[in-house]
Amino acid sequence: MSKVIEVTDQNFDEEVLKSDLPTEVDFWAPWCGPCLMVSPIYDKLSEEYDGRFKFCKINVDENPQTAMKYQIMSIPMQMYFADGQKVDEILGAVPKHTIRTMVEGILKNFPTDERGKLKVLLTSWTEHNKQHSEKFKKWTEKAKNTEDNPIYNSILQAAREMERTNERLSKLLAELQGGG
Repeated sequence: MSKVIEVTDQNFDEEVLKSDLPTEVDFWAPWCGPCLMVSPIYDKLSEEYDGRFKFCKINVDENPQTAMKYQIMSIPMQMYFADGQKVDEILGAVPKHTIRTMVEGILKNFPTDERGKLKVLLTSWTEHNKQHSEKFKKWTEKAKNTEDNPIYNSILQAAREMERTNERLSKLLAELQGGG
């Protein structure tokens, strides 16, 4: 039994953008031959990925607001969403393996299990803070009279503490990735 969810202009935000799972949306119309060709693929994949990936479809004729918002000019158009943002798309009728490859790639970048989510979050956190740490070092090298300004001293001290925390989180991430 298909687990593809029919969405509308009224429930698109709730079903797609606020979804806890990465979500595919098939923009389609009943008169579109290629749309009818790919529909059974999404029916099968929705069962296979049940609980890990959400599959939806929206009739562009009956839901013009969402179609306009996402500038749908040609169908079938499959858009992929994760964490409230559009992350990819496929235009046209494509084979099942192409769609599966897309879904697997999105699941890798937006995992649904707690451990996977933690890995992605920590990776993003440590990379982001490492970049800022490097910027602080460059700023410190170029800035004049930082020692004379108490607020600069406090900021630099906090930045050094953050750098140590980031190093600790990087080590914990390595342990987590190693299965520890």
